[in-house]
Amino acid sequence: MDIIMTDSSETQTQSKTIISTQIGQSFGMNPVKVNKGTYETTFWPQISGFVQNALQASLQIERPLHTYSHEELYRSIYWMCWQGFQKRLYSDLTSLIEKTLETLGNQLESDKQLNTWFNNFQQLCVNHAKATEILESVFAYLDKTYIQCILRESLRDVLVDRFQRHITKKSEMRIIYTFNLVLNNPGQFELNAVKDVLKAMYKISADNIYLNPTLFQNLIEDIKMPTNFEDIIVRHTTLETKYQLEKLKSEGWEPGQSFQSKRSITMMNEDDEKQEEESSAKRRQY
Repeated sequence: MDIIMTDSSETQTQSKTIISTQIGQSFGMNPVKVNKGTYETTFWPQISGFVQNALQASLQIERPLHTYSHEELYRSIYWMCWQGFQKRLYSDLTSLIEKTLETLGNQLESDKQLNTWFNNFQQLCVNHAKATEILESVFAYLDKTYIQCILRESLRDVLVDRFQRHITKKSEMRIIYTFNLVLNNPGQFELNAVKDVLKAMYKISADNIYLNPTLFQNLIEDIKMPTNFEDIIVRHTTLETKYQLEKLKSEGWEPGQSFQSKRSITMMNEDDEKQEEESSAKRRQY
């Protein structure tokens, strides 16, 4: 929670001490009582601010993640769970993750320039791979005692599922198209940037190999391919064909019409236009 102070330095120091005491007491062995009021006004705003920063690389420019005390955040979460707020905390946390990644996914999808889209996609992938590890560590107590023990899933499952849903699936066609461009024209994008994307996506989920198995295999050293690698290749080929057909349909191609006939019709139309232009030129001469 950002607080802007305009008082004297002495007043600022006193204010910071009060805030530090209010939050900090919960990090020791004698925590303050966590109730609905303190959860909503003190504890959750601190936690949600950290989660938003972790998920959005752009926010880390103003406040880097290292400026948060991960140990104090962990202890705060511990005391919230210990005093019966684990269900509320899980609900608020997953809702925030959902909304944040949905917004990021919509922003990415709306970017029509391929180069800027790829740069933003790279930043999203690399940051989410890092954020997943950090959030797993900070929320370890909630994860082990409630999400895994009671709900039979994990915080990592939630972070991966929401990323796949709002980022990967929404941009799936463009990712496949871009990865094919990299294979066919390696100079289209900076190689290290492509490697960063592939490593991050593989780290988030090895299942992402389906987006271009050959590219993952070629650019990630010592990559461990899944045992169902042949099935992954089939999945990739099926999706690639699907998107190629969708693109052709958007250009006017219809099922049952051969590629050659489409090309012939296009050439015929071009010939007709050329002949019309020549006739007009002759009429102008007379």
